[in-house]
Amino acid sequence: MAQLHLIDAGQELQLYVSPINWRPDAPPLPMSYPSGFAEEIYERIGRFRTLGWAEATWPLNEGRMDEATFMDDLGRAFDDRANVILSRLEAKNWDLLVGVIESTDRVQHMFWRLEDPSHPMYDKTLVPRFGDAIRNIYERSDKFIGEVLKRIEPGTTLLIVSDHGFHSWRKAVNLNTWLVQQGYMAVQGQQPGEKKLDDLFGGGEFWENVDWSRTRAYAMGLGQIYFNLRGREGKGIVSPGQEYQQLAADLSTRLLTLQDPDDGQPIVRAVYKRDDVYSGEFLNNASDLQVGFHDGYRVSWQTTLGGSPQGIVYPNMKKWSGDHGGYDYATTAGVLISNRKLAGGEARIIDIAPTVLKHFRIAIPTGIDGRPLY
Repeated sequence: MAQLHLIDAGQELQLYVSPINWRPDAPPLPMSYPSGFAEEIYERIGRFRTLGWAEATWPLNEGRMDEATFMDDLGRAFDDRANVILSRLEAKNWDLLVGVIESTDRVQHMFWRLEDPSHPMYDKTLVPRFGDAIRNIYERSDKFIGEVLKRIEPGTTLLIVSDHGFHSWRKAVNLNTWLVQQGYMAVQGQQPGEKKLDDLFGGGEFWENVDWSRTRAYAMGLGQIYFNLRGREGKGIVSPGQEYQQLAADLSTRLLTLQDPDDGQPIVRAVYKRDDVYSGEFLNNASDLQVGFHDGYRVSWQTTLGGSPQGIVYPNMKKWSGDHGGYDYATTAGVLISNRKLAGGEARIIDIAPTVLKHFRIAIPTGIDGRPLY
């Protein structure tokens, strides 16, 4: 399945074709468990999108569609998810039902620029039509919850869980470039310019031109910094123990002094060391530092691709203007709404699993993180 949107049929034909979705009633490979489950839903509600990321965020980001088209498309994606969830509620053959609506996330990624007049992509001409886009989706979500309440039996426990909040993303930060300038990463030859996904899919490499024999740390993902650790990385030079601990302390201290060259504002709010926040048998695979940025700053796309172009901080000139990845978790909390009274204390996302286990009178494993919320 695909959606087609005719943009212009004048001098140049402009036709947007969505990514391909598998038909839920006849997928080339099983896409549900049991394998006939997707077809059962299809028979109840008709066609629905089967992409994991159903909203056209990047086409809007690249100017392949306008805001009105995006919001119409996002509304269709919302309805697809909502209809699937409501149909399962009505089937009444479930003990635990988990339904996910992603549209609240996607609309904030793309329209935060119209909530923040200081954002470089703020456009006052769009505010009258789309300034309430985020609020409107939340109102739509509220009505959806009303439909859920109509369909569940009295006494059924309902939890509305958000795994994160949001921030304005006004400026991007090249962490790898900063590591090069501070002497933690060594580049041989010319410092690589901007990288694209095509560079990697076409046979390129992450962290191009890096001299690993002189590199102690590198950044990847959304604020994760890894050490070039001996025994873990192929060409590791940082020894576990005292050298590792000293590097973690030095880097954490320096990161907290990182300032915006334009106005001197602090960029990093907190730095979390691996051994302070993670535990368990896979500890060695975790990032050695997690950087928590202040509101307005996020790690650059180039950092996620292993690039280290010139410059540390630059304006975010994309419509993808709000984010949550890489911000300090302490200022990016989600929400929890329950129709049952919760126990006292701070609720955390790791508390959801033991809460569900206790609800169904299933023994909670001794090693599980979190605690039951009621």
